[in-house]
Amino acid sequence: MPVSEQPQEEQKLDFRIYIGILFFRWQIIAVCFLYALLAGVLYIHVAPKQHRTFCRLMIYRDPNLEITESISPWRSLSSHRYLLQSERLRERAAKSLIETWGETIGTLRKMTLDVDVEHLRAFGATLDIGVESGNPRYNEDFLRALLAEHREEWNGMQNEASDSAAAMLTEELARLEDRIREAEDDLIEYQRLHDIARVEARGSMESRYLQALMTRRNQLTTELMILEAQYPALQEANPTVINDVGRLTRETGLIEPEPEEPPDNARQPETQPEQPPVSVTAEPEITPAEADQLHGWQELRVTLTRLEQKERELRRNLQPSHPQMQALQKEIAATRNALDLAAETELEKLKDRHEALKIQLEAIEAAEYKWQAKNLLASQRSSELKRIAGVVDRLEENYANLYSRLHDMRVAEELKAEHFRLVEQVQTEEKPVWPDPLKILIVALAVGLGSGFGIALLIQTTDDKIQSIRDVEQVLGIPFLGGVPFWVHSGLERAIRPIVTEEHASGAIEAYRALRTSVVAAMKKMNEKIAVVTSADSREGKTLTALNMAIMIAQMGNRVLLVDMDLRRGRLHRSLGLEKAPGASDALREKLSLRDVIQKSRVENLDLVPTGSSIENSSELLQSTDLFKVFADVQNDYDYIFVDTSPILRVTDTVILATQGPGVTLYVARVNHTPKPLIRYSLEMLKDARVLGLIMNSIELHKISSLYYSYQYPNYAYYSNAYAYGYSHYQYGEGGGPAYGPTLAERFRKLGRKIRAALLPTE
Repeated sequence: MPVSEQPQEEQKLDFRIYIGILFFRWQIIAVCFLYALLAGVLYIHVAPKQHRTFCRLMIYRDPNLEITESISPWRSLSSHRYLLQSERLRERAAKSLIETWGETIGTLRKMTLDVDVEHLRAFGATLDIGVESGNPRYNEDFLRALLAEHREEWNGMQNEASDSAAAMLTEELARLEDRIREAEDDLIEYQRLHDIARVEARGSMESRYLQALMTRRNQLTTELMILEAQYPALQEANPTVINDVGRLTRETGLIEPEPEEPPDNARQPETQPEQPPVSVTAEPEITPAEADQLHGWQELRVTLTRLEQKERELRRNLQPSHPQMQALQKEIAATRNALDLAAETELEKLKDRHEALKIQLEAIEAAEYKWQAKNLLASQRSSELKRIAGVVDRLEENYANLYSRLHDMRVAEELKAEHFRLVEQVQTEEKPVWPDPLKILIVALAVGLGSGFGIALLIQTTDDKIQSIRDVEQVLGIPFLGGVPFWVHSGLERAIRPIVTEEHASGAIEAYRALRTSVVAAMKKMNEKIAVVTSADSREGKTLTALNMAIMIAQMGNRVLLVDMDLRRGRLHRSLGLEKAPGASDALREKLSLRDVIQKSRVENLDLVPTGSSIENSSELLQSTDLFKVFADVQNDYDYIFVDTSPILRVTDTVILATQGPGVTLYVARVNHTPKPLIRYSLEMLKDARVLGLIMNSIELHKISSLYYSYQYPNYAYYSNAYAYGYSHYQYGEGGGPAYGPTLAERFRKLGRKIRAALLPTE
């Protein structure tokens, strides 16, 4: 029957696996722990002692010179820490001691100690400085030399930084003095070449005239805009209204804007600006002729009003055709014509004024452009003068700032001068700081347990021996039929015994009873009564399993025939107390029937065909024999026939018997003993046979509680107490009698076998 290749399902980690590792691989963990602990103890006694020498250095400034603006003193503690731990400073301290300690300590590298610096925050600006080595006196001398080098180095750094900064500032001040002198010479030369005093006077006058012209231009522009807006409204107005509107327009054009108030922080001019000329801004008053003309228009309006009143009175008594009425109407018409003529005259005068204003506005704008050109030249020269003067002012300001900074820096360096004081003198601790027994033992404990568990986990994951039902069904791909406990397998190489008939073997009886149930059910399902029991290699427990399973089935009332076909090393006759010959080898060689060599056993319903006489050519004998005919003669006489065979990988007898003979094959494998590659290879050799399933032998349920094996072997966990009890009280020796407990030599041999099995799984 070929081995079916089934895809391996993804398995999740379970904590019970690690519990199993702890119990099954405890020897490795214990050995690693003990070796690590021993190494730690030896290191504590052998390692050279390391002593720590320390001191406490306070860094402070003179409180009488301390000012609030100065830098906090402990901001520089990181600089002190770096300086004390620097390679250069430590080498200098070691070189200063090389004449005294060179021969004692050795090379300069050994004399250069590592320095540990810690800031003690509870004590302000205080540093705890320590060194470690095997010589306490050298530690003290090295620490004192290091403190001296540190003080000298720090003071040198401070002086160098101060001198460098002062030199830079002094050099920059000298350059600024030269630049200020050059800028002042440029200012004086510019004033001389461009006659700045006269230019400024002319510029002031030109600016005043230009301002007056701009004011007058704005007045004329305002009057022009008002006149253009009034023309439509003055078409039907009388001369008096037109004259008044013209006068009001001239007055409106003379209005000047309110001067803006300067801001509070604006600088007030030293002198008030001169007022523009009166001839430019003043407006002439109304002339006498205009006043008389205005008075005449008013008299005409009064006369017209009286004539119209008189006409209304005459209409009451006279007819319109009356000569007096006609004369009065003519007089009224003449008066009205005079008023209309006067209004038209005034309107034309306004038009003339409009044209005159336009001409004057153009003339003022032309004059303004000329004054602007003159004033622009003066403004340019004044701006250049201000720029040169601004350069001088900025240079002088920079000079003053740098000079003040130089002075402040020199004062600050004096105020920031740091002082060093040893608040705790150089001293060495009484107890050595290394080796520390507690730390070393903790590390040894962690390393021992960690390495032991790691090696155990590695061995567990790389162990290719069969261990669980999952290995049978998923890795090997054959059915699992049942299991046999570990204690049954004990002493297998010395005696094969019918354990299920012993009084103390209640646990074994239950185990074989469960195995019997599954095997009988599987054989009935395949309608077979012949089972060939085999294994990959020797010491797997196949003979013991075949014997006890045959006894258990015989106890059910079934007739069972047990055939020992291990023609090279048959041992079933010893277990049942029968003779070895005649047996199966004799029947095959002499062409006899199995009935001729069957022997009755002391177990009811159980018969045995022993192995028979020893032969050399068992494979050739089996190959030339009709195995179906051999078993057909006795097949109807028994309910079940169990055939014990040789290991598959030792000889080819089993392969011939399983592939060319009748029945099915029962495969027996020992837990934690048989590698899975060997089982897989042996099953591949049985690819033409019908493999009923696999029986797991030597399940070590007694080692731990049912927690782990309820996960690995769920159908057999409840047997653990019974197996443990039986194994703890009984073990069979060479003669088959009970003995109480293994000897010390047997325990060591057993431990050696376990170590070889763990380290050499293919042995």
